[in-house]
Amino acid sequence: MSKPSARQERILAVLRSRGSARVAELAREFDVSPITLRRDVEALARDEQVVRSHGVVRLPSARRTDRSLRPVADVVVLMAPLHNTYLGQIITGAREAAEQQGLRWELLGVEEKEPTRSAIRRACAVPGALGALIIPRWRSAAAVAAEDTVPADDGTPLAPAVLLERFPPVGSVLAELDAVRTDHTRGVLLALRHLRERGHTRILLAARDDSPTARTIRAAFLRLIPELGLPLLAEPLLSAPGAAPDPATPMPYLPAAIRETGATALLAHSDVDALNLVTQLHAAGIRVPDDLSVVAYDDMIANLGGPELTVVAPPKRQVGREALALLLDRVERGGPVRHVELLPALVDRGSVRTIASF
Repeated sequence: MSKPSARQERILAVLRSRGSARVAELAREFDVSPITLRRDVEALARDEQVVRSHGVVRLPSARRTDRSLRPVADVVVLMAPLHNTYLGQIITGAREAAEQQGLRWELLGVEEKEPTRSAIRRACAVPGALGALIIPRWRSAAAVAAEDTVPADDGTPLAPAVLLERFPPVGSVLAELDAVRTDHTRGVLLALRHLRERGHTRILLAARDDSPTARTIRAAFLRLIPELGLPLLAEPLLSAPGAAPDPATPMPYLPAAIRETGATALLAHSDVDALNLVTQLHAAGIRVPDDLSVVAYDDMIANLGGPELTVVAPPKRQVGREALALLLDRVERGGPVRHVELLPALVDRGSVRTIASF
């Protein structure tokens, strides 16, 4: 066993006091690079003076059952709006990735108006928390903007956290957080290209305005329609207006909009709304795909209707797995903040009819 260096002795002293510590935090505390600190830890680990796992170092005697020591950080805290099937698939991907890494996990709900920084601090107060994977609600653009109006806290740095299926706005207080989401602009492009290749140039969009995904899809549609040389028949239609009398008819004005604009195709987000819209259209005498071609967005239940719907499928579980990888990399190595986008895919199920080009 080699004699520890002065810095390695300091590492051991910190661990005797705290029980465990993150490698990245020790590097900042000792004012050295993460690589330098990691080499010290690796040397101590070779001599069996410390145990290292997922960016956390502890003394060999620091057992979870020893209440005199801080718990080993091996819990990934998952935070998301509960009872959302789409976001639930993302969380499932993160949970599966954590289990494959031998990590424990705990699921917490995101409160309706809770600032994201407050949610992260609440998550990382969980005993043994390694970090947090969080999906903010952000139902409106105002809710996103409100993140920058939260009064300053005590200045304590946020624990490691990754945003899932959300990007913070440029310049936001949250911009220094790692994030991973689906490239929804690419998803809209896939749908429009598929429709154009089948001869459709008169395309409507039906999409909500109550989530970052919906707002991204609406903005992408408005930008891409002219870029692809297609006419903008109408502003994107809300598929779930607040005064909708019946969830089964989320757009009672859709049949009239199709006839007035001469639309031959519809892109609809989400696929739950898309299936309800197809039923509504059939009741109005508009058949899919004979009279109107439809591409849905989400791929949660688009294959359960009659007809099954062609769909843009975000890589939901992969978003969760990538978020876990970003979190572990942040804990262990630090480095530049990363905002990662994953590409969706188009699944053709035959709900787009080929027509003669105009």
